[in-house]
Amino acid sequence: MIAAASLLQWAENARLASRTPEAVQEAFYSWYDTLDADEQESFAEAWTMIEPDALSLLSDKDSMAGRIEDAGLDPDTLPGCTLKNWQALQTVLDDCVPAAGQ
Repeated sequence: MIAAASLLQWAENARLASRTPEAVQEAFYSWYDTLDADEQESFAEAWTMIEPDALSLLSDKDSMAGRIEDAGLDPDTLPGCTLKNWQALQTVLDDCVPAAGQ
């Protein structure tokens, strides 16, 4: 949940929908390449959980209130994100994040 909220915040703050896919990919890899192999594997495994959480936060945050609070976050202070900014990041991550175990 924390990872999903953080990625949504980053996508919104960086206005990713206004950037080219190449620029979004470059920004992702500038972070991803700093991770060691175990961290990269952990992110790849977590992506399958992060992505649906982010989509749920975008579409129906109220239904996620319990999980948001369980993660130590305040649903009322979570930053918003436009669907276009999220989709710009989601598309790049779907292409860039290797399947877990690869």
